[in-house]
Amino acid sequence: MPIKWQNVDFVALAFDPSYTGESGGEPRNVTSPDISAEDFSSAVDFLGIQKSVDRNKIGIIGICGWAGFALNTTAIDKRVKAVATTGMYDMTRVMSKGYNDATTLEQRTQILEQLGEQRWKDAEAGTFA
Repeated sequence: MPIKWQNVDFVALAFDPSYTGESGGEPRNVTSPDISAEDFSSAVDFLGIQKSVDRNKIGIIGICGWAGFALNTTAIDKRVKAVATTGMYDMTRVMSKGYNDATTLEQRTQILEQLGEQRWKDAEAGTFA
């Protein structure tokens, strides 16, 4: 069904990224930089085909974990003309060193080894934990 907007100066589109919130797909609650960038680009596709939207004035906002994905999308999708982000912390650092840098290199190595072993178990079982 076509959307009928008249005399609009500003249009916003909010969406749940793939596999999260009210978006569909399996597995649930999983994210990927590639998939998330594609989600943002798909939103740009949708907005850009609306008659009331100026394709040369499309921007995106990334909030929390999607702040980095918004920046990634802007770097690869040149149709995005503006980006704004807000994030509470450096997620990459938290993943590598834990909150407040509480995870030692030895602890991180042990966690990664455990995750690798779990992947073997998952691959053998044909399911994931």
